[in-house]
Amino acid sequence: MDADTKTYQEQSFFKGLWNNLLTGWKVIFSECKWLFIKAFRRWEIKQLHKRLNEEYRTLGKVYATSVEENKTLTPEDVEADIPLKQISFLKEEIEHMNQELDNSRNEYVKRRSQS
Repeated sequence: MDADTKTYQEQSFFKGLWNNLLTGWKVIFSECKWLFIKAFRRWEIKQLHKRLNEEYRTLGKVYATSVEENKTLTPEDVEADIPLKQISFLKEEIEHMNQELDNSRNEYVKRRSQS
């Protein structure tokens, strides 16, 4: 093996090593970024769950009041209608955000593997 071939192989080795190291760091930083995004979105979903529980409590209070007054509570009642609509909305929003989180993770990984 002549000196030029040996030098080329050494350069090729170090270039490959450098590229692998660079790719590794990109993946690590990319995963750190994803963890931050995921934590923030999970926090948002957690806040929606808290709000949902508050709406259930409100509905429970409306029901308890109607029982105390010996009234029947129907979904058409104005007092019950608002919490029921909020509960429905919040459930849909939580489901949507969970689905969006899954989709964005898949897209994130797909985008990273393409570059």
